Amino acid sequence: MTATTAVLPDDRMRELGFSEHRLSRWYLCRRVGPDLTLNISIDKTAGMVEENVLNEMFLQPEQYGLLPEPLRTATRDAIDAVLRDLSAAGLTVTVDHPVYGC
Repeated sequence: MTATTAVLPDDRMRELGFSEHRLSRWYLCRRVGPDLTLNISIDKTAGMVEENVLNEMFLQPEQYGLLPEPLRTATRDAIDAVLRDLSAAGLTVTVDHPVYGC
């Protein structure tokens, strides 16, 4: 299933921390754990959202649900905090935690 969101004005997207490494997409990267980042890419025209939680040591998706506690819960909480901030700003971005083993 492809997720979509409304795209906010350029200045607001930049205020939220998004950058434009590719002119057709907004990109946001937030640290959510030791060597773990939440990466969000939004197509500027269609609003299609792609998200990945990456292990920065190996540049691979991280199955953070397999991490030991309390790291697993802290990572999930950090992801949810980023998503809450984006939602409060008017963006609809979700992370399917079970995809990452959580």
